[in-house]
Amino acid sequence: MKRGEHTDRRRTRPLSRAYFAWGLACALLVTACFPAVCAADDSEPEKTLIIYYSRTGKSSVVCDTLKNHFKADTLEIKDLTDRSGTLGFYRAALDSFLNNYTEIEPAAPDLSGYSNIVLISPIWNWNISVPIRTVMAETDFTGKRLVVETTANIDIKKYEPYGDDAPFIKRFFRDYLRKKSLAMRELAKKSGADIRGHFHVATKDVPPEKIQQDTLNFIRRIETAFAPQKRPADKLANGNYQEAVQPTPHS
Repeated sequence: MKRGEHTDRRRTRPLSRAYFAWGLACALLVTACFPAVCAADDSEPEKTLIIYYSRTGKSSVVCDTLKNHFKADTLEIKDLTDRSGTLGFYRAALDSFLNNYTEIEPAAPDLSGYSNIVLISPIWNWNISVPIRTVMAETDFTGKRLVVETTANIDIKKYEPYGDDAPFIKRFFRDYLRKKSLAMRELAKKSGADIRGHFHVATKDVPPEKIQQDTLNFIRRIETAFAPQKRPADKLANGNYQEAVQPTPHS
């Protein structure tokens, strides 16, 4: 072997070792990062729970419609106070007017494992129903994104367009409904909820198919409301954050 050839081989050994060390470092880095990448890909999607109370069945239609779209779990709230018949109707209206609470079943809904919560309630005497008010008062919604969906034989947006120059009775109901809306929102905040919106479906003389369609009209906005990023605070005037489907001509 010639002397020059021997010298060239010795010179190439450090370079080969450097390439080997670099390759080994890359392999170790990929191995370390791969489990984290897999964990991110295997993360479970956020789950939605629909909590509802329905005295006449109309809120149940809304619940079923949302359940099918969001593939959500559902929890029916049972009011242990008898609300059946005419007497039950008037008892419900009085309890709602007085902002009373009631015994419900289950008494403490389990929200663990859910990021998004939908509360569905009928409107009683221009107010959220007593069973759902009880849920809001007795349940810890901390860290949960909340959307409220209400149903009623009345259009809760009916008086909203009236200005301060409107007749007294129209201004009275406008301000009264705004106060009810704000009170419901404050109750949700006290429970720790991140309330993202309130949608309403008018149900007077409306068949189930129409209730389903009116509920579907809100799907996009509910999806937006449940987006993980922080949503700007509602900017509607006077704290009124309700969105409503207008009644059909025959309602």
